[in-house]
Amino acid sequence: DMKTYKFTVSSAMRPVIIYSGGEQIYVKGSRSSIGGQLDEDRTEKDFIDQEFKLNKGDIVYMFSDGYPDQFGGPLGRKFKMVRLKNLLRDIHDKPMDEQYNYIKSNFFLWKEDLEQVDDVLFIGIRL
Repeated sequence: DMKTYKFTVSSAMRPVIIYSGGEQIYVKGSRSSIGGQLDEDRTEKDFIDQEFKLNKGDIVYMFSDGYPDQFGGPLGRKFKMVRLKNLLRDIHDKPMDEQYNYIKSNFFLWKEDLEQVDDVLFIGIRL
């Protein structure tokens, strides 16, 4: 809600990272996925809405698993969430166009000549 800056999210197995007042808030996604089959004793999936009161200038980042799961770097390992959290810590105070360029170029520098392992979707929204 852009009038009250109330942010409600329900994420399927993917975290959301919020920067509010310069502090990183790591929001875990639910353990349910969108696709797949249910167990015979479960008839529906569990998705829980999480609400946050944000402020003008706060940033919400949402992304697919393709970015942290990408192999690369000097040892050909996954990028992982720790690196992604650190990357966002280092750039969250930059203008959004600079963040976009940094996130994109960092992905390709990490990946180098290795094959891209999955789709990559990355969204950053500054309120």
